[in-house]
Amino acid sequence: MNKKIIFSFTLLVLFLPSLFSLTVIANNDYKIVMYQKYSSDLQVGTIHTVYEYSYVAYNTSNASNTETITYNSYKFYVNVGSLENFSGTIKVTVSPFTITVDSQIPQLVRVLLIEPNLIRELVWAGFLNTSGRVSGLAYFNNTAQLVLEFLNGTTLTNITLNITHEQSQYSVTTKMLMHKVSLTMIGEATLTLSFQTTYPRRYNEMEFTYQMINVQSPYNTSIAYYNGTYVPAMIWRGEGKGSIMFFSFNAQVTAEFTDIEFFGVNGSVIGYLDNSYISTYFSHKGFIFNNTINNVESHIKIVINPNAKYVKSKPELVSMINVNNNPVIIEVTNQGVESTANVNLYHQVIVIHPATLVYINVTGYNQYVVLFPNGSYQYVNLVTPNSVTISNVSIDGKSYVSQIVSVNASGYIVFNVSLIKNESVTVFKETSNGMVLLNPNNYFIYNGRLIVFSDPATTYYVVYGYTPSNEINSISSLYLILIIIAIIVLIAIVLLVTKRKR
Repeated sequence: MNKKIIFSFTLLVLFLPSLFSLTVIANNDYKIVMYQKYSSDLQVGTIHTVYEYSYVAYNTSNASNTETITYNSYKFYVNVGSLENFSGTIKVTVSPFTITVDSQIPQLVRVLLIEPNLIRELVWAGFLNTSGRVSGLAYFNNTAQLVLEFLNGTTLTNITLNITHEQSQYSVTTKMLMHKVSLTMIGEATLTLSFQTTYPRRYNEMEFTYQMINVQSPYNTSIAYYNGTYVPAMIWRGEGKGSIMFFSFNAQVTAEFTDIEFFGVNGSVIGYLDNSYISTYFSHKGFIFNNTINNVESHIKIVINPNAKYVKSKPELVSMINVNNNPVIIEVTNQGVESTANVNLYHQVIVIHPATLVYINVTGYNQYVVLFPNGSYQYVNLVTPNSVTISNVSIDGKSYVSQIVSVNASGYIVFNVSLIKNESVTVFKETSNGMVLLNPNNYFIYNGRLIVFSDPATTYYVVYGYTPSNEINSISSLYLILIIIAIIVLIAIVLLVTKRKR
């Protein structure tokens, strides 16, 4: 085995363990795993130009903690021919987790995806000798660049397209002057290995490792694209570099890592993405021989929890709040509340207009918050009543059993009491004008307890068996109808009198 083969194999062996060295915990809720890894290596020497690529790809719908994969590697001499004009159309198809390229121009060797400040991927690597189709697992959030690299003798020639999720089909017709090349295989290898599927911990930092590069990555909360929609997400991103320069020897390694966890209704984890991108450049210029190596390696893993619910329609509102110094994304949808935090409960309340009361948990810290239709919010204090006594209260001349709840708080509050009877309840609060009914949306029963949301008073009455009367509303409606009829009659009389005067 020559030195070039040893060097490439060493990079491969050193790189593979680093893919799974994250400090994370397992989650058995995940069922579907899509994984791929590509490597593309162009070595230009004094005598030979060598091109090598390798890949592994698999999908499974019955994921376990441990997976076994087979890695294939192919190595070729590059035979450089004369300059030729190549022309044709390149079509690109973008779907949520896949990018497909149909190229009428041959010699395609790499498809790269770059979304600045988020992710960099080697979507596909190989050698397209004639026109054809290639496809690979891919992810981007908003707008990305798709870079198609063609083997042009001893160099690479690029075509770049901008892609978004708003458009699924792209087409470009172009003409390229390139050296015609052919490949002669000089090596082939197959490697089987096992690894443990691991996942990040919500609201914790992650550590990424590649060879001697260690990157500690904090988390960021955001809205991220997931399978046709945008959901709350946590993003970990790290970048590390290493270089060695010594006389005629120059080696540079850049490692980029991106992990994204996607969240659905009630803060459930609906999916997870793990990505790494390693680029290596090596050059040696000496008296006897010159050598350069251009290597790109990348892996992407997308894990889907098919049992977790998320909403594809546009959310009614999106808010970012802070809970115990942790940023939290909350989306209110027509099918539930999605969040980066665990959602214990949510309920529509009335604060002049409809609003949403949400009770969330972040790293063991619980917080109530009320979200308004314009995206603003107010924190809600969870208070413990000073006292709860049982007594009869008289309403409209009739006596009802009631729990009298005394509280002492400011701002919006939530308190709860245990029910003492299996009857319907109505909640009043004490004001300067006497007992006032709370809006029925602002109290509800949860896990056998009565939850009350209010702009606080000092005394509340939980009244059993009382049914609010609709007489006032009926009378008000009757008066309103009579007033409208009277106005219409008055307008008709005025018009009639005016007409007669003319």
